[in-house]
Amino acid sequence: MAENTLKETQKETPDPGEEVSEKKKASSRPARKFIRVMRVFDVFDRNQVVKAMPFILFVTLLIMFYIGNSYYAESTIRKIDRMKTELKEKRAEYISTESDVSYRRKPSEIAKAVEPMQIKEPLEPPKRIVVQAEKKK
Repeated sequence: MAENTLKETQKETPDPGEEVSEKKKASSRPARKFIRVMRVFDVFDRNQVVKAMPFILFVTLLIMFYIGNSYYAESTIRKIDRMKTELKEKRAEYISTESDVSYRRKPSEIAKAVEPMQIKEPLEPPKRIVVQAEKKK
């Protein structure tokens, strides 16, 4: 078989884009050398890759599960933090409402509230009414 070779062409004036392509070629050279070395040792043999495919898929599924689980855990933590702040707000609202209700329950505040209706607090204590049951004959 014939080997593939790159033909080099010489340009008289270098382009600005040419420097970028040379940098790309320089950065890909070690990777190509690594792949060539791996081919020498038969690490990436097609049969071995096909045999390892179930394991590769299993590891891929585990990685996807791990990523999904971490996203779920982060969203759960965010929900918990949101609920904690909401609980603190509700507790503060409860305390302020409870203090307002206890203030309005005072007899003096009730008297002030019913004063426009001309209802006054009785001065004498309530009397007890006793009904005597009739005796049966």
